[in-house]
Amino acid sequence: MATNKMTFVRNVFGHEQPYLAKGLFQAGATQAIKRGEILEKTAGGATQWVPIDSDYAMDADVAVAHEEIKSGDRAGYYWIEVPRPGDIWRYALAAANAAALGASLYYSNSETVTVTAGTNIIGVVADEDHYPAKQGHASLDASGDAGTTIKSTSYALMAFLEDISYWETLFPKSL
Repeated sequence: MATNKMTFVRNVFGHEQPYLAKGLFQAGATQAIKRGEILEKTAGGATQWVPIDSDYAMDADVAVAHEEIKSGDRAGYYWIEVPRPGDIWRYALAAANAAALGASLYYSNSETVTVTAGTNIIGVVADEDHYPAKQGHASLDASGDAGTTIKSTSYALMAFLEDISYWETLFPKSL
């Protein structure tokens, strides 16, 4: 199960906090939720939020748990974080990788993504923190060679795809 963590990092357009909405959850004894888990809406019944799984259909209903729902908590509405354009999130990679900016990220589990091709792309790599320093111009300065090797890392800063985020359901592009 996921650890109780905050995965929102920043928004490139200046928002300092994630966008919050209320989401319907089952009773905690049925489905415990940890903060930071990637969620999907179930297809049946009252369309409740649950941890994303491998059969997810990518239908504009991905969100992130904002609070922990423990075993024994009541069914009802709790806060979810809705990925919006420009939001950057931090998730563990299933295996360390030197993922390039813009590389596709796929579902691995409710707290982990992978660069290994899967069924559905959930987001893209959205940072250059693991890139080498900017190369110095040999003709202009005597700085050392920064090289071209991207470092391998065990996490990714990612942007969710807009068309799978619950944001698209709340605020369709046609509005």
